[in-house]
Amino acid sequence: MIKHGYAALLALACGALSPMAHAQGQFFLAGNFGEATYEDIDTGEDSADTQAFSLGYRWQAGPYVQVGIEAGTGRVDAVGNVEEYSDSFIRSRSESSLETRYNHIGANARFAFGNSRWFAIARAGYADFRADLDERYEEQVLTFPRETYTSSTQLDTDGAYFGAGVGVDLTRYLSVNVMVNGYAYSDFDDADYDEDIGTASTTTLGVELRF
Repeated sequence: MIKHGYAALLALACGALSPMAHAQGQFFLAGNFGEATYEDIDTGEDSADTQAFSLGYRWQAGPYVQVGIEAGTGRVDAVGNVEEYSDSFIRSRSESSLETRYNHIGANARFAFGNSRWFAIARAGYADFRADLDERYEEQVLTFPRETYTSSTQLDTDGAYFGAGVGVDLTRYLSVNVMVNGYAYSDFDDADYDEDIGTASTTTLGVELRF
């Protein structure tokens, strides 16, 4: 399903942009850093640092508009949960950690505010996600030796992303921006694990180099 999603989106993007193949444009390389927040996640933490990188090309579509395609990769650092229990007979501690990586491909547009250095960015496309879930459980009953159980599960899914932001050109080839992105995706589903996580968002500060 993931490969078919990439192929379909790439074909659609190429078809839509083919009339502008001879228009003036620019390659761009972007890095974004900030915070990601999961919605409805069943852990003690729901937010973590995030990093994303994109490479793309935008064609000139008018005096103040550029449209193009992008592809890249991103990561959300681990979020976790700790639960402890203790009474006269038993002590237990459970820990879980979820770290997510993703790849994306989609459309990217830049809208200049007249002749000023300020501009807006819009983006949308397809992404696949891989979440690594690590769990650890410790239990001690009375004075018996402590028992420890660990597990690692890889969860895969795919979905869509969309975002918008504003930025300012520092030079002809370098700019900074602030972006807000949303992610919607199917449930993480595994033979031994089913986690209902449908949406997430990121707020990032970015740097873009054009060449």
